[in-house]
Amino acid sequence: MIIIFSKNYGENTTDDVINWLYHHKKDNEAVVRINGDDLLNKDFYIDISNSEFNFNNQKIDNQIVHTIWFRRTFDEDFLHIEPKIFNEFHNNKTLENHLFSELRTIYRFLESFLEHSVWINKYSDSLNKLKTLQLAEKHGLKIPGTYITNKIETINQLAVDKNLITKPISDAVILFDDDSHYMMYTSEVNEIKKDGYIFPTKLQSKIDKKFELRIFYIDDVFYSMAIFSQNDHKTKVDFRNYNFKKRNRNVPYQLPLHIESSLKELVKELNLKTCSIDMIVSTDDEYYFLEINPVGQFGMVSKPCNYYLEEQMALYILKNYEENRTEI
Repeated sequence: MIIIFSKNYGENTTDDVINWLYHHKKDNEAVVRINGDDLLNKDFYIDISNSEFNFNNQKIDNQIVHTIWFRRTFDEDFLHIEPKIFNEFHNNKTLENHLFSELRTIYRFLESFLEHSVWINKYSDSLNKLKTLQLAEKHGLKIPGTYITNKIETINQLAVDKNLITKPISDAVILFDDDSHYMMYTSEVNEIKKDGYIFPTKLQSKIDKKFELRIFYIDDVFYSMAIFSQNDHKTKVDFRNYNFKKRNRNVPYQLPLHIESSLKELVKELNLKTCSIDMIVSTDDEYYFLEINPVGQFGMVSKPCNYYLEEQMALYILKNYEENRTEI
């Protein structure tokens, strides 16, 4: 049996991988997809004492689950848990956070329950981006100068000698109101004309870039794409601020061997089976590591570069499935 943890919206990548799985699969064993919303909307039952797990009227025997691909779970911005409950409470955000904590605890338990399976990444593999930057330097990769502060005077002092950008310390979120949604982008830092303190903020030296790199790692291979975002004022600071009228040029790219070697050491230390990696190549041809995302999108690399990463992912799942099934 193969289990895929995902979500049921905005995840065409999971759909494509499952299609490739069935294309290449030679036996009739099940592929079970469990979306984050399914814990609320489908039959779900765990008997702790008897180690019994049933999902959608199907018994999941942890002895025959050979491979698990952890792709996604749920986005808290989209997952609505009985909204009528919260209307009666002044501290509704506290209660909502508690319910999401309950769901996260279930996912962590399932990692233990299915510990005999081969996991291709795990729910608990979330990374601390600041620590990852430190580890990248440890393995010989350049990183932008990175600073965390809550003091406006310090920000202004740094800005005297450096061009600065700011981005979230952890993961960006999407904010919504009744009419629209709002993305968090990397932004340039201007002088703040007041004193005092702000919420702790991450600042980085702005790198004059030749192009950006989005890299997907799987089965010890790096699939890289160069994004010529600096040619467009709209995408110059952050390519995710897409110009849909005039899209960035994206082309396949071969990383230098010494960069691949350092990245492999970093990925190995982080114990990741697959991941997306962001880097920048500067105007003086230096490579700068930015971040790793264990569940980053790879369709945006796959299709422009004809890498067929969805098929590569399916073949990697089946490779682990066959190896673990043979051992069991």
